[in-house]
Amino acid sequence: MQKILTTDDFRETKQHGLPEFPLQFYIDDTRDFYNSQVNWHWHNEFEIVLVSEGTVIFHIGRHTLTLCAGEAVFINSRILHQFTAENYGIMPNIVFAPEFIAPAESIVYRKYVAPLEKSALEYLVLKKTCAWQSQVLELLEALFRCLSYDNFHELQARNILSEAWLIMTGQILPVIKEAQPKGQKNFSYNSVMVMIQYIQHHHMESICLEDIASSANISKNTAIRYFQANIGMSPVDYLLKCRMGIACKMLRETSDKISHIAASVGYENAGYFCRLFRKHTGVSPGEYRRL
Repeated sequence: MQKILTTDDFRETKQHGLPEFPLQFYIDDTRDFYNSQVNWHWHNEFEIVLVSEGTVIFHIGRHTLTLCAGEAVFINSRILHQFTAENYGIMPNIVFAPEFIAPAESIVYRKYVAPLEKSALEYLVLKKTCAWQSQVLELLEALFRCLSYDNFHELQARNILSEAWLIMTGQILPVIKEAQPKGQKNFSYNSVMVMIQYIQHHHMESICLEDIASSANISKNTAIRYFQANIGMSPVDYLLKCRMGIACKMLRETSDKISHIAASVGYENAGYFCRLFRKHTGVSPGEYRRL
């Protein structure tokens, strides 16, 4: 199983590309990750993800969007994000430094990279139904084909990405409103990351809102307020979502008894677990497994 390695504040520790070529091409399959979930993380680089097969659910900051095959998303620098899928999703993607487009001291960087990097824009969805976005998608497909070869042509790859960047920024830079730069994440954001990490590590235990809030040394009301402000749900809702996602995967992929699955996600009372599961999915655990 693959895993995203991060620091305590969820910054990804992996280096993407090389200093002399700061771009890395990946083909991720959600089935290669535990619970089909690419966990919360962020990085200084830009990221562009194309869904080539299946359907992928993207959590970007407090926003949730579902993309199907043929659609893509651009994720800005230093934006917290997570990917997951009900069934599976295959995602060719690139992670690249802003300086890959142009050196930081250049006029190209100042005019065509920095305004987007420092803007409040967190992400941009690309779909074929929009003419200019369809052009960008075609260029991305060409770029990914180029990068899929062992001895790809670096200049060709850079030129294709530059052409896609030219089209994209030509459309969005004129309409980006004046906004405060993203800047450093505030205390509430960091606290939410600590609490999410606690939930992911302790979802199988009988934890409650007080335990989650205590992990970040804040009150229950503050924990609720911070979660709502940063990811648009409460800590308890996030805990439930995490547990139900794991339960669904176990029901699909194992023959474990429902009582064992309930205990594995923190519910000693199997009947209570079944009621929560039905409320969350619309069917009982047994019906979900048969379906």
